[in-house]
Amino acid sequence: MTSHTTLGSLDSYSVAWIAALPIERAAAEAMLDDEHATPTGFIKHQSNTNIYTWGRVGEHNLVIVSLAAGVCGTTSATITASHLLASLRFIRIVLLVGIGGGIARPDEGRDIRLGDIVVSQPDGTTGGVYQYDLIKAKPDGKLEHKGFLRPHPEVLLKAVAKIQAYHERKDSKVPYFLEQILERNPKMGKRSKQNPGYVHQGLDNDRLFKASCDHVPGPDCRGCDTADEVQRDPRDTSDPEIHYGIIASSNMLVKDAATRDRIVANVGEDCICFEIEAAGLMNNFPCLVIRGICDYADSHKNNRWQRYASATAAAYSKELLEYVPAAEVQETKRALEVLESVQQQINCVQQTTAATKAAADSIRSDLRTGNIKSWLCPPDSSINANHARKLHHEGTGAWLLEKNPVFREWHAGSRRHLWLNGLAGCGKTVLSATVLDHLAKGDDRLILSFFFDFSDVKKQSLDGMLRSLAFQIYQGGPGSAGLLDASFQAHQKGRDQPVTKTLEDVVCKMLVAQHKVSIVLDALDESATKGELREWMNGVISRPELLRKRSNIPAMDPIVSG
Repeated sequence: MTSHTTLGSLDSYSVAWIAALPIERAAAEAMLDDEHATPTGFIKHQSNTNIYTWGRVGEHNLVIVSLAAGVCGTTSATITASHLLASLRFIRIVLLVGIGGGIARPDEGRDIRLGDIVVSQPDGTTGGVYQYDLIKAKPDGKLEHKGFLRPHPEVLLKAVAKIQAYHERKDSKVPYFLEQILERNPKMGKRSKQNPGYVHQGLDNDRLFKASCDHVPGPDCRGCDTADEVQRDPRDTSDPEIHYGIIASSNMLVKDAATRDRIVANVGEDCICFEIEAAGLMNNFPCLVIRGICDYADSHKNNRWQRYASATAAAYSKELLEYVPAAEVQETKRALEVLESVQQQINCVQQTTAATKAAADSIRSDLRTGNIKSWLCPPDSSINANHARKLHHEGTGAWLLEKNPVFREWHAGSRRHLWLNGLAGCGKTVLSATVLDHLAKGDDRLILSFFFDFSDVKKQSLDGMLRSLAFQIYQGGPGSAGLLDASFQAHQKGRDQPVTKTLEDVVCKMLVAQHKVSIVLDALDESATKGELREWMNGVISRPELLRKRSNIPAMDPIVSG
């Protein structure tokens, strides 16, 4: 491949090739017939963080662009493409090329293998890409898909039809292009434990398991039961096959067979792939999505096949461009014109589907909340509070709520904490529940509680209390959910557990984000970590960032009984 040809005009570039990962970008660059220097006159806006590679494939001059390192998903894809079109107004067609999770159903004629290629294609009811988190929950429990994604460009669908017809008569050029990139780039064919290379990974490493079979922890599937492996007919060659159908897209990475099959049941039998960028593009401007299969969207997924799958998808994309006449591309509307022409329609759709968006947001929020809850396993103190409420009699606590000047000072904010002492069994827990209900009728403060309990080991430690408080703030405290989400991500998306010190820091930061907080802690005498608990209370009340929150009314008011 020759390098550093310079074209004199930006309008010479009409094709954009978008990749999400560095390995996908590497595969794309390896397919170039000619690499270009930055074209004359190109000026990148300071807000444009994209990195571009310029070049030629066949008769098409194109630009390759990746998402920001370490970032993926529909939102990032949208931002990347928007910056692309803002800087390159002459782009007319877009290819989204990379890896995805295959939905293999060999008994139903969908014998998809690792390294195979999946291409988005409309089926008459769906436009080739299905955003499966854009749904509405109906009263009967069923899910209804709402909204739509833009259709594929006609010039690309024509090319797909042409290449399909050609492959009915003759073999694909994908294997040839794969050999070619290894000849040009020998390093891409080298294997190591960290980098398995852009080559086929061997039939022994392509294993499809039944949905009921969970992965046995380990770097590969050597520990997984062979009895749960789906038996498939052997192929004559290891060359990748090409499949056409619906690609399911959202921000959620699917790596669980039960979740995969549930979504597929809702999308339809033509759904053959999962990925996490396409919906972000198709919502705004049309493109064709091409994916190399690197896993089966289940718990057995690993990174071994990602580079080879990136290469197969890139090789198909190169072959497809041979069936896209350059003259027809020039007759196609610029992508920016398409975006501008449908903006009014999009605004209308956004208004009419506001309820659907809220439902989808709610579902996504529920998924995130479920992940956080599973990670923290927070003790549920509401059980203790509800039990105490059953023991409450009319007038209980009136002496405190209505007549006690110290309580009124605490409630008004002139006292930062209030400590209630009493003998065991005298009704302090009932009084704590009464205070909770009284606070709930007041201002807009966030109310948190934790009830220590001799009978529940999870409710006896500082760690358990912090987990409960963190989850309560996550659910009810505006502006703080992102802090716990970030900690979840930092702990290997919940695979690792936070230590108590980490929980202390996160809870403090979440408290700082609140306008005002009242915390009710009950039965400190039933805590097994009293010293740590008192140290935490003294520390958090005196934290400078909390003291600075408000000059006359404290940000956090704890009430403690014990």
